Amino acid sequence: MNPVAVELSLLTDHLLKEAATSPHARTAQRVSLDHQRLRMTAIGFAAGGELPDHKNPGEATLQILVGRVRLSWAAGDLELESGMIARIPDSLHRVEALEPSVVLLTAVALD
Repeated sequence: MNPVAVELSLLTDHLLKEAATSPHARTAQRVSLDHQRLRMTAIGFAAGGELPDHKNPGEATLQILVGRVRLSWAAGDLELESGMIARIPDSLHRVEALEPSVVLLTAVALD
């Protein structure tokens, strides 16, 4: 199998522009690297955009590609900025963009 690659800087630019005009202040795009077990989704946010409270997707991480976000759950919160990665808490949580941001959500696909 040949390696598959995605140019993240082009993707982040596109998502920031889309999020800025979205009525929900966010947009998302699947990132396909032809992998069977990992699901990757890039999510762009305008400042103040959010993913409201939702359940944990299973084993997952959130990597901040551009900007700054707050990851919150009942037991606490984390402010994350460009270049950081965090494990998503195993509980109900939310994500709020503190400035225009793009994150990469990576989750293990459950069969």
